[in-house]
Amino acid sequence: MYKLIAFDLDGTVADTLADLAASVNHALSLYGLPTYPDEDYKHFVGNGVDNLIKNVLNKNYTPELAEKVKAEFGSYYASHSMDYTKAYPGMDGLLARLSADGYMTAVISNKPDAFVPAILSELYPAHRFTYTSGQRAGIARKPAPDSLLMLLKELGVEKSDTLYIGDSDVDVRFAHNAGVKVCGVSWGFRGADELRAAGADHIADTINELAEFIYE
Repeated sequence: MYKLIAFDLDGTVADTLADLAASVNHALSLYGLPTYPDEDYKHFVGNGVDNLIKNVLNKNYTPELAEKVKAEFGSYYASHSMDYTKAYPGMDGLLARLSADGYMTAVISNKPDAFVPAILSELYPAHRFTYTSGQRAGIARKPAPDSLLMLLKELGVEKSDTLYIGDSDVDVRFAHNAGVKVCGVSWGFRGADELRAAGADHIADTINELAEFIYE
């Protein structure tokens, strides 16, 4: 039995795609740059905001322009991060079950840290996560294992007692780099093929399948 269940945020416990796309497109449009349909953002997000901006700028990328677009994105997203963002159906029930059964729960994301607790408190007001973390200065982002290893040390939890859950190859590599088992979820932004190719220990297609894997 695991003691700690840690989750990715975007595409795992929160469907944030529409708000991310709208916010980045808003920033791009301010500089007369091409915008993208929501679906394209499934492949742009997951590696931190700096890489997100670099991906959307593509051939127009310069460090100076990237900083300007990043700032406009951050300002807009701060006020619009919950316009369309929603919880995945059934996740609130799973979190309630985990809490009732004594599991610790955490969220570790590459999203800028300030946005993580705000989104979680809005989507899951009844659940108290043991720990939440986004991208922070001085801590290497996923797939570097630093943030997860720091958490395990802080909580006194063994790697073998920990399960990480995410929707992308970044999440799989993150968990494995930390020596932790990972369950991929195919309902997120990247799908089962990417998770399988990355070497996920298990893939869940539904919340119920995820619960079965946690409790097996």
